[in-house]
Amino acid sequence: MHEFSMSSEIVRTVLNTAEKNSGEKVLSIQLEIGEMALLNVEQVIFWIRELFKGSVAEGAEVKVKTIKARIKCESCGYKGGIKSNHQDSFQHFIPYCCPKCGSFEIKIEKGRECILKRIKVER
Repeated sequence: MHEFSMSSEIVRTVLNTAEKNSGEKVLSIQLEIGEMALLNVEQVIFWIRELFKGSVAEGAEVKVKTIKARIKCESCGYKGGIKSNHQDSFQHFIPYCCPKCGSFEIKIEKGRECILKRIKVER
């Protein structure tokens, strides 16, 4: 249900922004969701479309760009992406490690975000 609450906030922001800017119709929205945001993108899109029904945003296109993760290893100094061989639904419960040295002492610098980047409205 994490996806529902996140989608609800996105929809609230879109509708409030459209109203404040005298938008008669929301044409599209652009989201950026990090691959480590613990969000199922398909579910987020589904809930946004459901919550848009009956509003000025009904039928709006929902575009999503995936932001690749970037980590920094505190042990060896590696900076870059992560690698995961886990393609199942439990992949987010498996700790990530440095692909260079195998250390679990990593900082996630990018890839956890969920950003409403753009709202396109018609006045």
